[in-house]
Amino acid sequence: MKITVCCKIVPDEQEIQVMPNKELSLDKAPWKISLYDLNAIEAGKKLASETSGCLTALSIGGTGALEASKIRKDILSRGLDDLTLVIDDEHSFSDSLETAKAIAVALKNSDGFDVVLCGTGSSDLYAQEVGIQVGALLDIPTINNVTGITAKGETLEVERTLENEIEVLEVPMPAVLSVSSDINTPSVPSMRDIMKAGKKPIYVQELPLDMTSSTEQLSQLAPDQKERRMQIVEGDNAEAVEELLQFLKSRGGILPSA
Repeated sequence: MKITVCCKIVPDEQEIQVMPNKELSLDKAPWKISLYDLNAIEAGKKLASETSGCLTALSIGGTGALEASKIRKDILSRGLDDLTLVIDDEHSFSDSLETAKAIAVALKNSDGFDVVLCGTGSSDLYAQEVGIQVGALLDIPTINNVTGITAKGETLEVERTLENEIEVLEVPMPAVLSVSSDINTPSVPSMRDIMKAGKKPIYVQELPLDMTSSTEQLSQLAPDQKERRMQIVEGDNAEAVEELLQFLKSRGGILPSA
């Protein structure tokens, strides 16, 4: 079984700086694998182990994100057999459709695939659309919110956890599956895995991506920050309760009816 995991490289949100004019600065934010794609990688590793399959990572983005050897090693240390990169500085990949089109082109130019795995969304945009759009562009079965995958010969048994039930579907291959973050807990690579990652093959695809973004980003601003009032009511007697009620009423608080 040939399994391809889509892996997005995003800025570390904890290192994003808010400037005095409320604009966001990514200059000091290091690159990392999108958290939700770690679930997809773990699901792909499990499926590859169960089927003696081949697990490939596919990542699309700019030079700054994808040429770093640390990022490449981080991806390959997580159970991948090889890594395919599409490095493109002419497109921002700032909307889901643009990203999905690039992924679809890369998959069509690959050596083939049986299953494409995506995270439920990306850590930066979290549109939750890319996997569905990739499947639509490739015209193959597509399922989102996947919480379980089992190989059944030429098909896959796929579970989706809904509000009050677990839906079980039989999906023919090839297929695109977007996995939920509930599907697993990503493992941490061992030092041996990290050392082996440096010897795994990396392929760089040169693709003619003739497309335009469907969105335009005008600005990226942080919301206004307000200090908490930190009103403290001490005591556990009736007077303290009454003081708290009066404070909530004065601030327009919604109180339960008696």
